[in-house]
Amino acid sequence: MSSTADKSRTAEKPALQILLLLAFYVVVWTLYASWTQLNLDGFGDMLENFSWGIAWQNGYFKHPPLFAWITAAWFSVFPRADWAYYLLSAVNSAVAFLASWRIAVRFLDPWRAAMSTALFFFLPPVSFLAIKYNANAAMLPFWAATVLFYLRFLEKRRLLDAILLGALAACSMLVKYYSAALLGAICLHMLFDREARALFAGAGVWVASAVFLLVMAPHLVWLVEHDFLPLTYAAEQGDGSALAGIASAPRFLGALIAYLLPAILVLAIALMRNGRGAWFETRQIAALRNSLTGRALLWTSFGSLGLTLVLGIVLAARFSSVWALPLYFSAPILLMLFIRPGRLETWKAVIPIAVVVYSTALLALSPFIRAEEAKDSSNYNGVPVRAIALEIEKIWDDRFDKPLAYVAGDKILASGSSFYASARPFSMQDSSFRLTPWVTEADVRSNGIVIACFAEQAWCLNAAGKFPVRATEEERISVPGFTDEKIWDVRLFIVPPA
Repeated sequence: MSSTADKSRTAEKPALQILLLLAFYVVVWTLYASWTQLNLDGFGDMLENFSWGIAWQNGYFKHPPLFAWITAAWFSVFPRADWAYYLLSAVNSAVAFLASWRIAVRFLDPWRAAMSTALFFFLPPVSFLAIKYNANAAMLPFWAATVLFYLRFLEKRRLLDAILLGALAACSMLVKYYSAALLGAICLHMLFDREARALFAGAGVWVASAVFLLVMAPHLVWLVEHDFLPLTYAAEQGDGSALAGIASAPRFLGALIAYLLPAILVLAIALMRNGRGAWFETRQIAALRNSLTGRALLWTSFGSLGLTLVLGIVLAARFSSVWALPLYFSAPILLMLFIRPGRLETWKAVIPIAVVVYSTALLALSPFIRAEEAKDSSNYNGVPVRAIALEIEKIWDDRFDKPLAYVAGDKILASGSSFYASARPFSMQDSSFRLTPWVTEADVRSNGIVIACFAEQAWCLNAAGKFPVRATEEERISVPGFTDEKIWDVRLFIVPPA
């Protein structure tokens, strides 16, 4: 009986360590982002996520709907504050790391699996880039979980795992269509791996496919009804050059490797602190080819990357390093497999100490990083979005008894009003009823609207003048920026409520 209890405690210990590690990650990165960022993000994506999500549509003109739904659901519980949004970002990454750890225990001993999870602290794509919760960051947990349940399905052939695999695969696609690279890699593995190909004779593959289509069905119907708007939007990105993919691929691959360097540096320090001897070997990596799950890991890791390159070049897409975020779900596992057995185990505290020192340094430096952020005037970084949104709502409330229901105009001003204004108005996309089908002309005539543009923003001012419902009132506001050097002038065109 005592022996059984000891085994139970031993089995529970790695799980407890991982939960504590992930809780530490969530705290550190929520604080770091809250202490260093002036705005949620410089491109306004996080505000846009929320403004879409609260409409609860089956799709939006740029992307499928799932990450916007997650955002809206999150803020139905948490206050609409920047720190709460960064908490969502950190939890999103932590869930991905948890799924990656469950993958890691299949190929590494419990201690190395835990250390592979710790290495995520040192991978910029899943930390610095992922604190900005958008479609790229939102793929992280769904890619890792899809691979995890694919491995479980391969191992046990259970229908429950097949059902969850199909649902998670659909969720990955409902976050961003780029997830087709992962699903394509899974399909190719099943087709080319003789042992996996035998699964087509069973019910599991077909059940997973049926669940996938069932979950995707509402969005597919929406796509047809709305003229495939997200696909049109994706096709219009870039400069249209046929060589864009080929020209940008080397830089994309270089970024993928560069992002690994901080984790490799930490491993190198750990190796030097653990005595002499050879550092690396390929035996463990090569051994992955000898098992079905090992080959599946290789296919989902490198096959996804290969398909990314092929599809990008064929579609003449300009590669962006932010696409790489979900590709890192297995990177720490593969790095650990390259380390010779026993070469990290003499002094096991090196990597945990590195995590604590690195995290402490980040938080200590946060005031200086925030000061540097204040100097960045690119994109929307310097716009005092919250202050402008509150001023817009105040002007409306001073004039009318009805709460502010709709805001149009510039993306950051309209979406920012959705997030920060207490009335939580809907944001019109590009002041277009076609791109915002949840807002109708009748709604606007009944409830009124504010069209907000920066004072010298010609395209926005032009769109305001051509808006189908004529604005009868106008207001100007001036809001100080984050530094004393800049005042933000905004013009408001107001359609009063009926």
